[in-house]
Amino acid sequence: MRLIHRSFVTDSSSAGESRRVPRHRARAMNMKSELLLLRLVSIVTILLGLWTSPAFGFPEEEPTTQEAVEKAAEKAAEKAAEEKAAKAEMTSKRPAEWFGPTKVKFIIFVVDIDNIDAAEQNFSANVYLGLRWQDYRLVARDTTPRQIPLEDVWNPRILLVNQVGLMPKSLPEMVQVDADGMVTYHQRYTGKLSQPLKLSDFPMDTHSFTIQFVAVGYTADELEFSAHTLRRKDLVITGGSIATELSLPDWKVIGYATSTSPYNPIEGLNSAGLAFTFEARRYVAYYLWQVVLPLVVVVVMSWTAFWVDTENVGVRVGVATSSILTLIAHRFVLASLLPRLPYMTRMDYFTVGSTLLVLFALITVLWTSVLWKDGIKHRSRTIDRWARMGFPLVFLLLLGWFLSGLWSAT
Repeated sequence: MRLIHRSFVTDSSSAGESRRVPRHRARAMNMKSELLLLRLVSIVTILLGLWTSPAFGFPEEEPTTQEAVEKAAEKAAEKAAEEKAAKAEMTSKRPAEWFGPTKVKFIIFVVDIDNIDAAEQNFSANVYLGLRWQDYRLVARDTTPRQIPLEDVWNPRILLVNQVGLMPKSLPEMVQVDADGMVTYHQRYTGKLSQPLKLSDFPMDTHSFTIQFVAVGYTADELEFSAHTLRRKDLVITGGSIATELSLPDWKVIGYATSTSPYNPIEGLNSAGLAFTFEARRYVAYYLWQVVLPLVVVVVMSWTAFWVDTENVGVRVGVATSSILTLIAHRFVLASLLPRLPYMTRMDYFTVGSTLLVLFALITVLWTSVLWKDGIKHRSRTIDRWARMGFPLVFLLLLGWFLSGLWSAT
């Protein structure tokens, strides 16, 4: 029985020990796990510290100071200066200037001519200008055309020489750059242009009017303008053209042409330029009906004094005097149509000649009246008969010379 009891105790104690062993092992394992976790946290902390250190390229942010701001401003200024220098070199140097003159193609189209003012020596026009040139510095892989400000690329710096005052531009100052470096510039000008006119044949005169463009700062040896051909369906324009319908009431355009001759305003200046010239003829019908015909009526009216009885001196003198006053008023109206010219026009010669004829008619009337009062009635009647034929004949010769300008104009 004791042996059995001892064996039982031994077995029970061994069983208790077997139950206690797992608890100690669990505690040991928990301690090991905590140590391992602490080690992992330490390792991660160390790695994060190394990762954010300057050695790995992530310096800690420092508060902004005056020196840092100044350095940043200096770097920005240096970068802006470099960009400005590169832009200046791009815009100042001609494309491939070492190969010779830069070739620029042009096309000019006169959209409308609103008015030609002979008194002010100018005309109002609406003009389109198109320019094309090649700049290989602007070649890009992108096939889509780019829109670039005109000031950011080299350009011929076109200026209208004979513009009067400010001449607005209708289109923005932009250029279209294709992938191959072809640059296209479009602009539309509207305003007054000066044009000196030689008005000797007024109102049967024909004049040439010029729209003069010049490339500022470039000589004819540096730029070479050539006419561009534009094809639109049945329309082919080479160099320039003009609209078929214009807002010009008293002039007719009879021809036009473009030229690329250098612009030489003074001796020694040989600027590259291009010009559009059109020739216009004044419509004479207005002046024949509104100016010449009333003038003829006044002159013919002065002759009626020779058909009035010589005894009616007051009536004869009154007719001649009123004719002269009418011509003087008519002359003031004509003066507003022309500038103050240092020479006589065809209309001036005609009006002055007509005025002198009326003056001579008044003198003749006074002469015959004096002869009549002095009793020399026969001579007074003879002078009247000669005046009735002589004055119309002289006036017809003057009128024929004036109208001969119509044939010379055509």
